[in-house]
Amino acid sequence: MHGTEAFLKRRQLFIFDLDGTLAETSPVHAAAFAAVLEPRGVPVDYATVAGLATGDAVRRLLTRAGQQADDATVAALVAAKRDAASAGLAAVREIAGAGAFVRYASSTHRLALCTSGARATVERTLAVLGFAGCFDPIITADDVTRGKPAPDGFLAVLDRAGIAATDALVFEDSEAGLAAARAAGLDAIRIGQGGVNWADLHAVLARAAA
Repeated sequence: MHGTEAFLKRRQLFIFDLDGTLAETSPVHAAAFAAVLEPRGVPVDYATVAGLATGDAVRRLLTRAGQQADDATVAALVAAKRDAASAGLAAVREIAGAGAFVRYASSTHRLALCTSGARATVERTLAVLGFAGCFDPIITADDVTRGKPAPDGFLAVLDRAGIAATDALVFEDSEAGLAAARAAGLDAIRIGQGGVNWADLHAVLARAAA
């Protein structure tokens, strides 16, 4: 964590991903994709589509399996996947330490959210976790034409917040999200596997703000 203290302190805006970064939703989404696609003979390796918008993920998985991925088919499967995930999201938990970090960071920085989820799903997840009202702006898959790894979502956050990329910092867990941040000219910290945890970041931020 050497040098991270100054890295955090000099930014005005923290931009968070949701799924896999703040919320432990990956098992829910993986199970929902499998429930909808595997009966059609489409193998689901969730790690290869984590961080993508649902439509982009469905299209990639169908294409990889050599199946038709026209707009109507994708739209129907997206709706089915969201229905399949609905029950699991009602009991979703935060990634360990995420809530404490968000609550503390809200007193020191502006907070925004950039996620590949649909707005209705995102708002429900935030409410379950107790994060409603913590982030402004919130950019979802409904707000952009191209999802991660394209930079559109992060660029929309910067535009709405009126903040330069050099004054913002992204927290992400997926390769797609990290690539999107880089494409938007943003620095990013990886959360979870291969990265850092929220408890350590919380301690560093507290020292930086002291």
